[in-house]
Amino acid sequence: MDNDKNKRITVKDVAAALGISPSTVSRALSPEKQHLVSDRVIELVEKKSEEMGYTANPMATALKRGATKTIGMMIPDILNPIFPPLVHEIQQLTNKLGYTLTLAYTENNQELALEEVKRLIARNVDGIILASAFRKDPTVDYCLDHGKPLVQVNRVIDNLASDQVLVDDREGIYQLFEHLYKLGHRHIAHIAGPNEISSGLSRRHAFISIADMFDVSPDHAPVISARAFSELAGKDATKILLKEHPEVTAVIAANDLLALGCIEELEAVGKIIPNDISVTGFNDMPYLDWFRIPLTTVSLPQTQLGDQSVRMLLSQIRKDSDSAFPRKVLLQPRLVVRKSTTTPRK
Repeated sequence: MDNDKNKRITVKDVAAALGISPSTVSRALSPEKQHLVSDRVIELVEKKSEEMGYTANPMATALKRGATKTIGMMIPDILNPIFPPLVHEIQQLTNKLGYTLTLAYTENNQELALEEVKRLIARNVDGIILASAFRKDPTVDYCLDHGKPLVQVNRVIDNLASDQVLVDDREGIYQLFEHLYKLGHRHIAHIAGPNEISSGLSRRHAFISIADMFDVSPDHAPVISARAFSELAGKDATKILLKEHPEVTAVIAANDLLALGCIEELEAVGKIIPNDISVTGFNDMPYLDWFRIPLTTVSLPQTQLGDQSVRMLLSQIRKDSDSAFPRKVLLQPRLVVRKSTTTPRK
């Protein structure tokens, strides 16, 4: 009796209880193969598996497939608040699909990034999600040279060498610029991110193009380059902006950290936000609505970023015959208006 209680329930046991084949049970319990059976069968198998106490043996499955059921993910900066929500979304989905997520961060250092990706590949991860790419990045080449499935998310290299999941930077900048323009601003500056990072360059190009679309001259739409996507870099860029363009009434920063640095420097010289100068960010990192001056920004679709990244990577790992590689997905941001923007002073 005790032996029966301790017996591990198998797929065959569940199949016998339902009077169906073990292969049908396997398909019903596999997120990758559920499309091969009906919703009713999935419901019955999941219910019976729970009743009988069946749990999958991931190590046995991995050995059978020659896979490790692990996915590597690399982010550029663990202290940047925009990345933890993305990691959370990806980990939730990988766990649901039976994979373990291994996280590495690169400190925005390409040499460290290459070492980390070598370690991940040495551990035989099934694929890698890369959120730390520079526009020219040896880590991407290393993954491709070693035949490792790869998806770039948010930050990408210049050419479409592997699957990419991006946010539509142009649409985000357009929403911010239009918001400020409708408020009455005609002297709008951009604090741009580093050119060597794709999002820095694309948001800069978008700002210049959209300012021209709204018939705002380059003199009234200056661009100040920040050396990094950080608060300190935002402060330093704002010092230059105030010195060279004191007439500016609004600022679009290339990310939220730059915007927060901008606000800090503006207040340090006696400016009132938003009465003297309106400020916007980009990304909608967590807790912005808790700040003393809640920041107007554009929100990234974190759930979609994570979902698309994982599913595109798994389709590479499974070598889906109906998938064309490489692919590019462009997701839409959403304007979030808070208290850091208002009409300009008369």
